[in-house]
Amino acid sequence: MNTTWEPERFANLNRQLGECLELTAESPKVEELKQKLEELKPELASLLEYPAKNAQHRTALEKGTPTINGEQYKVSTDFVAEATKLSDFLEVDEDLAAALVHKAVGYEKRFELAAGESAVLLYFSEREAKLESLRTLFAGGASTGVDEGVRTVLEQHASEILSSTLKASSSMFPERVLAAINMLQGRQTRVSAVLSGPSAEVPYQREVVEFVKTRIGEERKQLAMLLFVIMRDYQLNSGELLAVVAWLRSASVSDAATLRLAAGLLVALGTDEGSEQAEAAALDKVSHLVRDSAFLVRLNAAIVDEPWCDSGLKGVVWLQWALLALFGMKRSPGFDQLIGFREDRVEAIAEQAVRMGAYRCAADYLLGHRIDDAM
Repeated sequence: MNTTWEPERFANLNRQLGECLELTAESPKVEELKQKLEELKPELASLLEYPAKNAQHRTALEKGTPTINGEQYKVSTDFVAEATKLSDFLEVDEDLAAALVHKAVGYEKRFELAAGESAVLLYFSEREAKLESLRTLFAGGASTGVDEGVRTVLEQHASEILSSTLKASSSMFPERVLAAINMLQGRQTRVSAVLSGPSAEVPYQREVVEFVKTRIGEERKQLAMLLFVIMRDYQLNSGELLAVVAWLRSASVSDAATLRLAAGLLVALGTDEGSEQAEAAALDKVSHLVRDSAFLVRLNAAIVDEPWCDSGLKGVVWLQWALLALFGMKRSPGFDQLIGFREDRVEAIAEQAVRMGAYRCAADYLLGHRIDDAM
């Protein structure tokens, strides 16, 4: 995995994406964007996964000879101490930490912080820009307000990322988003433990560590919003949709990520008939389910039969599932036989969903927030 680091790569990419949303495919800037997306696609697909600490690289750093962006350097003992502390705090490869400290020296005056603390800010700034770039890419690839040629470029790269796998894992991109949300929850807990421990063990100014804790929470929301956009504008495969259901079954409504993922699942299961386009999309969802009857049975079992931590959230999802089932029964012959029950059973599920607190959860929780691309 790449241990090099250059500041503002993804900040620049996000600016390029934003500019190209307003252009036509004939613009030279769109060709530049295509080249940049191709270059950065592997890193975009890896989300927030960075190389872990490495014993060999730690030894080289301790000797004062780290490799920084592919070139071996001879560094001071102070540099060694800063890079080692940063590697331990961020839980990243020592060469990456050394590259961060090396680049951060030029930002000390701007941030009015020492190089190590400036490196922390640079690191999280680029992570934020990477997630923003992904959301802009996926949203732009499905937006009818974007020039068709530009939209095709964005949709192609978004689809390639969506279907990508990593060498260390066979999981698809949406599942990696869920894994990253869970990983960050553990990371945030560890940072909180540092803040609540002895002051002498807090590696940087308290304000900097507090910033990290806050940013990790924001990253979880960014990831959940990214997956919301994917569920809204693209079609998850069976395993990915089941993974979202499984995540929500064990989720707490007090978790900010739950709001976005719950809304995304409701959209993915939605059957809005407000327009011909919406009707066609709903029919496509039902056709997809009918073509994979085994998945339909598994999805029904995951939603209806498996236990949920929050009864209100369960009720909301049950109600949406019941509406989708009714839609399927009316539009697709044999849907009821595939799912294993008829309309009276669906109506009973809907009634039970209301008793479980579906409307209360929707009113107090889901409708109490506004889900849009600014979240």
